[in-house]
Amino acid sequence: MNAAEAAVERIVTELEGALVAGAQVPDAVLPRLEPRDLRARLKDAAENHAKLAQIARQWTHNFTALMKPDGVAARREEIMYAPVSAFILFVQRHIKDLHAAARSAQSSLTAARLLLPSILNNFKPSDFGEGERIDIALFNRPISNDARAHLGRDTLDFFAIIECKKHQDSKEEYNDALDQLIQYTRHVYRVQHNRRFAWALSVCGTNVYAVVMLHDAVLVSSAMDVSEPDGRKQFVELLVNWAMCDDVQAGYDPTMEFVPTSKNYRIQCPDKKGRMRTYTTTSNIVAAVDVLGRHTRCFVAESVDKKGGPKDVVVIKDAFAASRPPPHDDEHNEISHLRKIKKEFKGKKVDFMYPELVHGGDVVLPTGGSRVSNIAANSAYGFDDNTDGIFSLMSAAREDVPQPSNDGVNEERSWTQQPYRVHRRLVMRPYGRHLRAVLSEAELIVVLAEAMRCHTAIRNRYKILHRDISPNNILVVRGSGGLPHGLLIDFDYAIPLERDGRSGRQGLSGTLPYMSIWNLEHGDKTKTALDDWEALLYTLCMWGTRGVSSKQREADGRDLTKAPISEWSKGTYKDIAQAKRRHMHSVESFECGILEYFHPKCLALRQLAQDLHAAFATLKKDPLDRRLKHESDIVKALAEVMDKYNRAAKNWLRSRAKKTTAGRSSVQDATRTIETLSMQDGSPKPKSKTKSKSKTWGKSRR
Repeated sequence: MNAAEAAVERIVTELEGALVAGAQVPDAVLPRLEPRDLRARLKDAAENHAKLAQIARQWTHNFTALMKPDGVAARREEIMYAPVSAFILFVQRHIKDLHAAARSAQSSLTAARLLLPSILNNFKPSDFGEGERIDIALFNRPISNDARAHLGRDTLDFFAIIECKKHQDSKEEYNDALDQLIQYTRHVYRVQHNRRFAWALSVCGTNVYAVVMLHDAVLVSSAMDVSEPDGRKQFVELLVNWAMCDDVQAGYDPTMEFVPTSKNYRIQCPDKKGRMRTYTTTSNIVAAVDVLGRHTRCFVAESVDKKGGPKDVVVIKDAFAASRPPPHDDEHNEISHLRKIKKEFKGKKVDFMYPELVHGGDVVLPTGGSRVSNIAANSAYGFDDNTDGIFSLMSAAREDVPQPSNDGVNEERSWTQQPYRVHRRLVMRPYGRHLRAVLSEAELIVVLAEAMRCHTAIRNRYKILHRDISPNNILVVRGSGGLPHGLLIDFDYAIPLERDGRSGRQGLSGTLPYMSIWNLEHGDKTKTALDDWEALLYTLCMWGTRGVSSKQREADGRDLTKAPISEWSKGTYKDIAQAKRRHMHSVESFECGILEYFHPKCLALRQLAQDLHAAFATLKKDPLDRRLKHESDIVKALAEVMDKYNRAAKNWLRSRAKKTTAGRSSVQDATRTIETLSMQDGSPKPKSKTKSKSKTWGKSRR
């Protein structure tokens, strides 16, 4: 019996005794209290096991009377918050006592953290959106803290979110609670950059469900019914194992340490020889904003030089990439791609920027530590491996995960059949900012054009296809020359091309809403550079609709949730593909369905998007049918369009730089200048309405 198992037996014995003893005190008073009064009693009971048990008893033994004190009118679920919190605090109070006893006896310590419920209930945490409120937060606190409800709302300290529903057997409420937990946990991932996976609790009546959110699945345990002794024991087991496991088992990454005083992270990055280099972040470029997926995070960071030398400013990318075993031989290995790209271009004069790998490797996590309690990894402290104890609640003991094909098939799998992922961390130069850092249409055009020039050069010389063109993967780099540059990053999905310049690798890749129609609809078809160019067009459309600058977006009073472009992020892959087919089918459908909704000040982007769409539609028949035979011609036409606008945008930016003493030009001036310069190459002037249906793009092949 390990320490956690011994603690569970001790706490369950104490809990059952306290709950029975609580029956000696009349239950008639507590269920009739208002939620605020019950919370006040909870605060008063923090140091008293018997009082905590009596409040918890209203949930475990007296739930019907708690919800209907008069036997008729049902109360809202807020009356559940205090009893649920009291149960958790009872367990945490005993964990702290056992920990203190072990320490005084100079035996091995047992607990890594305390998990304390929030004093606030039904509240909006920091970093949450308007209207987003959670019932209870479970905070990750040092073992040295008092075992009291925690006063705070900082998402950075959340261990788990708890959602309560009053009905025991309502499938609707069960699903609603799960949907809310998934939605709200997105903020946990976005704020906690060192979070590998996240936990949550759904409480439906007296049933408790543990929820764990992995990269490719959301797992929900069987019901732990706290009205029954077995259910209470299971819940105690979960709470004890959470408190008595190291950071790795709890879902944290010990190689990323948050520094509260400076509000940044200290990140350890492996080099080619496996040595760890330390960097301090200065800003976050990309955060993990989804529950599922790679959880890609990018930072601008500085090297930590203990000798006080100059600091190297870099970009750090951290992601859980889908791979094939062995990872170093996988064709998806971004580190291998970047090393070969560096070898190909280093020392050569090129007219674009490319990501230069400084260090990179697979992350190896040190075990045995707890950052929150200031316990170093691999120390003499020591924790048992409680992973089996935790995951046994998910209806299956932990097993070695079989190696799936990672074929991109979008279907549900057993949790033991999830894609094989590798935690990789890369350090790169030069460093840049998110695409949101552009200040005008002209800058956006220059940045996108340079990124696609890099894309083309890598495709032609190194023979790989990027397959994930999106705003998150194009950085803005500002040098001493005044003009911005575009840097294409994130080669997680990049794969080698066959001899004919096409990808033989099947499967979905990319980022919604920028994935190509063929990618969405025909995962078994050959992928080409046209899929990436199509993603670029969708990027332009998204930015042209929403506006380039923050001022444009903030001043825009339009309701874009009803704009056709919103359909690119809703529904299944098939639904999105069908929506894009409708919008891209012809010049007229593109004009009416997409261009008409462009921001009124994004005229240059509107014209550029129109010209790129026309380049795709150079064939009289469906280019999705015939474009494989004409790929090089279409890519050439697309590149020529981007180069033309790139030259015009650069000329305007240089002209503006020379005229700074005369004041800043307006956005309209910039647009007119870009249009004028681009039309010197013979481009037709765009019409406000086009009735021609002769050029079709994306017509159904069925």
